[in-house]
Amino acid sequence: MRRVWTLLLAGCLLLAGCAASPDQDYAAEAVATLQAGVLAVTEASASGDVAGALDRLDELQASLLGEYEMGTVSEARFASVSAAIALVRADLERLMSELDEEDPPGNSDKPGKPDEPDKPDKPDKKD
Repeated sequence: MRRVWTLLLAGCLLLAGCAASPDQDYAAEAVATLQAGVLAVTEASASGDVAGALDRLDELQASLLGEYEMGTVSEARFASVSAAIALVRADLERLMSELDEEDPPGNSDKPGKPDEPDKPDKPDKKD
């Protein structure tokens, strides 16, 4: 649970980085686009979908780059939001790694995936 709160806090910090500032170093449309991307990352991580959160983070990074290339985001804002994205990505990748360690392949309770070594066959019933 602590990890989820950490990711939500990171998402809030990222969202703050995407907020409009008095010096208007990026366009209102860019702010809305980036905030929607941050919200998607936050919702995915809050629901425990770490892989989905990483996908949404990739989309957010692509949106940020697109806005920067169009000139709707300043170089300084691009750098600060990119740094925040990198921090969130590192946290998500660490969490993904921890989840992979907790549930190694072949240790599943799902049907069709053996959890235990082969058991001897049951003896035949006698009629």
